[in-house]
Formats: sequence, C-alpha cells, structure tokens
Amino acid sequence: MKKTISIALLGSFILIAACTEESKTISTGEINSVEPKNQQEVQYGSPVIIKGTDFALYPLKLNESDDSDSYKREAVNNYWNMIFYNTLSGKSELLTKERLVINSFNIGNSENRSNNKNNLSDQFIYYSVTDSDNDGDKKLTTKDPHKFYISKLDGTAFTRITPYNYHLSNWKIDDQHNLIFIDLIKDSNGDKKFNEADEVEYFVYNLKTEAFKVVFDQGLKDEVKNLAKKIF
Repeated sequence: MKKTISIALLGSFILIAACTEESKTISTGEINSVEPKNQQEVQYGSPVIIKGTDFALYPLKLNESDDSDSYKREAVNNYWNMIFYNTLSGKSELLTKERLVINSFNIGNSENRSNNKNNLSDQFIYYSVTDSDNDGDKKLTTKDPHKFYISKLDGTAFTRITPYNYHLSNWKIDDQHNLIFIDLIKDSNGDKKFNEADEVEYFVYNLKTEAFKVVFDQGLKDEVKNLAKKIF
C-alpha cells in the first residue's frame, strides 16, 4: 500500500514539474515573439578637415531602416545635415535645421590644387541640395529637383542660390571674375519632371556682389532659334 502511495505521489510530482516547465517554455516563447520597433539612428560620418580654418565638419545620415514620413529618401548615402566643430572653442553647430538632403558638397574650388585664401571661391562650401517635395509623394527623392546652395567655410550663411522651379544640372567656377556659371533645367512642360524634354537655362552668380542673373535674354534666344531654322 505504501508502495502504491509512493508511486502515486511520485507521479504527481513529475506531472507538476512538467506543467511548471511547460509554462516556463510558453512564457519564454511569448517574450521572444515580441519584435523591437525600428528606431532612427543617426550615423556620424568621418570628420572632414577644412584646410586653412579652425573647423572640421561631420556629415550626418540616417540608417537604412528609417521609415519616418519626414525623412524618407531613396539614396540612403546622402546626408541630411552637417555639424561644424570649432577646434579652438570646442563648440559644435548644425549647418541647418531645415528638412533637406545634401546630395553632394565641395569645399572651395575643387579645380584648385590647394585652398588659396587669395581666391574668393575657396572661401565657400558649395552644395547640391534637395529641399522640396516637387512631385507630392511626401518624400525627398532623386525625382525632386536639386538646388545650388553655398555657405562660408564655418557653415554660416547657408544660402540657396537657385530658384525653386529649376533643377541643378551643372556648375563651374570662374576664379578670375569671381563668378559661378550655373546650368539649370526648367520644368518647361509642367509635368513636375526634369529631363531631356525640358529647357536648359543658363545663369551666373557673382560671389562678390551676390547678384544672380540669367546669361541669355529672351531676345537673343529668339534670334538664335530663328538663325538655327535657316541653317538646319
């Protein structure tokens, strides 16, 4: 009889232990099934030393898992801001607080072998920037127009040079005259795209006077069209 009771008790203990282990397993499984939410992570690029100054800049970009409506973009390697670090004071300042994508940037005139303080063009940073959602998809993508921006070497006076309804195609510096020649594509047909179907217009920006103007007036453009008809 004692043997029977002992066996019964042993069976009860085994059953209780099994239930306990089973509940532990279920509990652990439930915890593991919870997936963490994607979080924005800012990535700091390697510092770029700005020669001839006391500043270094750190380009900023977001990780590829970022899916927020405010900063969606196709080209994840593009930068969304920059930090300028003053090596003397130890202070850091953001380039801007606006929503934009920096497609590329050049410190000074890249055609010069080294930064020359005597050249006005080497006293600026030049940027290709996407700052507006042209096609209305709530994203800043490669389909949206690029604008031409400049700033001083310390990141101050960050200024857009080109109009909103144009796309930056090309630009070139004329050191001798402190000019920047800028080729822009205009959305001529109004389809909110910038391609070979649209007209290219030519502008010039004076670094000294900050004047921005068209190179060819409408009268000259009409004259060129009429002459081309006769020749071709």
